Amino acid sequence: MRLSQAYRASCLAPKPYPAPKPRLLHTAAWIRAAAVRPDTLDPEVDEVIKAIHATPTRLALTVTGGGVQAISWLLGVPGASRTVLDVQVPYSPTALKSLLGGQAFASASSPDSVAALSQAAFQRAASLTALGTPVAGLACSAALGTDRVRRGEDRVYIAAHGTGGRASFSLVLDKAAPRPRWAQDAVASRLLIHAAALSCGLPVPEGDLARRWLRLEPGDVLESGRPQPPPTLRQALQSLGRGEITSVEAGLGPVTAGAPRGGRLYLPGSFNPLHAGHTAMLQAAQSLCPQLEGCYELSTGNADKGLLLVEEVERRVRHFEEARLPVVLTQAPLYAQKARLFPGSVFVIGYDTAIRLLDPKYYGSREDMLLQLDRLGTSGCSFLVAGRLDTQTQQFMRPEDLAVPPQLKPLFRSIPESLFRADISSTQLRAQGAC
Repeated sequence: MRLSQAYRASCLAPKPYPAPKPRLLHTAAWIRAAAVRPDTLDPEVDEVIKAIHATPTRLALTVTGGGVQAISWLLGVPGASRTVLDVQVPYSPTALKSLLGGQAFASASSPDSVAALSQAAFQRAASLTALGTPVAGLACSAALGTDRVRRGEDRVYIAAHGTGGRASFSLVLDKAAPRPRWAQDAVASRLLIHAAALSCGLPVPEGDLARRWLRLEPGDVLESGRPQPPPTLRQALQSLGRGEITSVEAGLGPVTAGAPRGGRLYLPGSFNPLHAGHTAMLQAAQSLCPQLEGCYELSTGNADKGLLLVEEVERRVRHFEEARLPVVLTQAPLYAQKARLFPGSVFVIGYDTAIRLLDPKYYGSREDMLLQLDRLGTSGCSFLVAGRLDTQTQQFMRPEDLAVPPQLKPLFRSIPESLFRADISSTQLRAQGAC
């Protein structure tokens, strides 16, 4: 049977799906929803968050599986821009693994995973703030009630990692309690606010007072890890020497350990002693790169001389503390290592250092030199070079006279003599007994 053209066209024409019928909630359900989702924040929570916003501590948060209401609470109280730097909500296992740089855990909700998340948040907070700013990374990892049968406990893990120290909490929620998931999340959120207050140096309730503030049920089990105070400079240097962390910041107040910051202007040196030539050199570099924060970098390890003693590093750091100048301590004597540690940074160097950087004998071959310096450029790093006076010829050695291969010229910029010239050296000062 032959079908008409009009009939065939009508069969092939797209047909819209019927609109779904609206699902009507019973009036009583709407009343219950309004009762449990008030338009105003709980005054207890509001008071604590106002106190958090009044502190100088800046926060980065990561929540997964629960504790999400804490984010809206923190952002909903005026003053959040003074406190909250960044919020991450990695909900899928892939997103969580990506946030941790490929690191994976057997369970997303565990003490180990939340400790790693809080450390990553701490490093993120440091990268988003100026040197010397008190920061903290907070993380909540939870396994709450769901719409499917799930083995195991309903639990919450929270960790705080900051310049004020570390803290951790674990909470097992009583499954028998008549509490929906959103109410479990509210408890987790209160615990996260509690940890945030602690990280900001605020007094927090303990024992039964804490249980009442958190709105815990009698069957809920709350455990608090032993708080760890912030490390002293010596403790941080010892951790650096053991390879447990990669950087220590000092000079401006509280020690910040294990949070290297890229995208800065670094003046590396031994600073034995720190002198006016160093400070003038960094100031000149900052005038050429006003968008970058300036800092000094001291490597405690030297390829030729080995590691400096902790006591010697402390002595050199005291000069920065007295001058209120920021210094970052590392174990990265090579510029390839510095570039990996501080991507996107500009390194301020002297004429002699530039000569060594461009000498193939330090690399094994010219090809290896070009390759390593090209990798440094790929990481977004470059150099600002200052000239110096040759004491034998009394000639000022200009950076423009360096033999820089054409392909590496974009990596090297000169600090003009008119902007910086200091005919003084640490060697001369040591000879004069000035250190």
